[in-house]
Amino acid sequence: MIQDGEVVYQHDLTSHPLRAFSDVEYWFRISPENGEPFQSDTYSFYYEDNRFSWQTLSSGPFSVHWYEGTTEFAQSVLNAADAGLERAKPLLQLPLVQAVDIYVYASGMEMQSTLRLGGLRWIAGHADPDLGVAVVSLPPGPDQASETARQIPHEVMHLLLYQLTGASYYSLPIWLKEGLASANETRPNPDYYVILSSAVEKDTLIPMASLCQTFPQDTTVYQAYAQSDSFVRFLHQQYGQAGIQNLVNSYAAGQGCENGSQAVTGLSLSGLDQEWRETRLNDNVLGVALEALLPWSGLLLVIVLVPLVLVLTSLRKSPRPHPAGHPQ
Repeated sequence: MIQDGEVVYQHDLTSHPLRAFSDVEYWFRISPENGEPFQSDTYSFYYEDNRFSWQTLSSGPFSVHWYEGTTEFAQSVLNAADAGLERAKPLLQLPLVQAVDIYVYASGMEMQSTLRLGGLRWIAGHADPDLGVAVVSLPPGPDQASETARQIPHEVMHLLLYQLTGASYYSLPIWLKEGLASANETRPNPDYYVILSSAVEKDTLIPMASLCQTFPQDTTVYQAYAQSDSFVRFLHQQYGQAGIQNLVNSYAAGQGCENGSQAVTGLSLSGLDQEWRETRLNDNVLGVALEALLPWSGLLLVIVLVPLVLVLTSLRKSPRPHPAGHPQ
């Protein structure tokens, strides 16, 4: 509308979302009833969440933006990003890493309120690979360190994978993208073993071919993540970095999800699915458990061994009973 000689436009974010932390271009086009249409020059602005006073700490390709917490906290996020980069190197042949921005929210509600305006819902963390932006929530508390070690390398892998493949990133199967991201986490999720064991026992494993285009929108989404994590770890163990790299290249070149693995492994996706189930799950559930629990093995040993040592020490110090009728 035109008010007092000015063109005024109100954009409805609920019906036409804009992605946060992106450059937005806009222009005006006026078509009067009489006369020629007029189109203005193109303008742009950076659409940032300006509800908060963001601070920034940078190192190498990574810049961390946060508004709650100390500089030491921001440094821990940078350290986790560096760790994610190092963990990604054995998985993929990475190019020179380009700039990555990581925005850290102090609560899930605050982060999700921003993502909802971009048309995203029910997300714990999110990466916009083409923007080079990752958005996470790391609330203060006892779980902050472990969540930092989990979420940051996960989202970093998504961004690195996009830098490797460009727009072809969107042609990759979801199970491959999420599996690589989960496998890149510094602390693997021990709940995945429980989920996989239950699925094996109940015979409710999801065919990997069903996880190519999308993940379930119900509670089985956690099983989809668990399967993708285990499946990619299996592929890396069987075919190494070169196999994973060639698999990414094959899918990025537009090969179908079912047959994209044929030239790389000699098996279709269904064939790899069957091999994974037989060698990784049905015949090696214990191995999956040990791998999932490896990050917690030290704590487990302390919990089990310390009480055992105390009991044995107590028994050794206790006086031995003498046979009845014999004096002490």
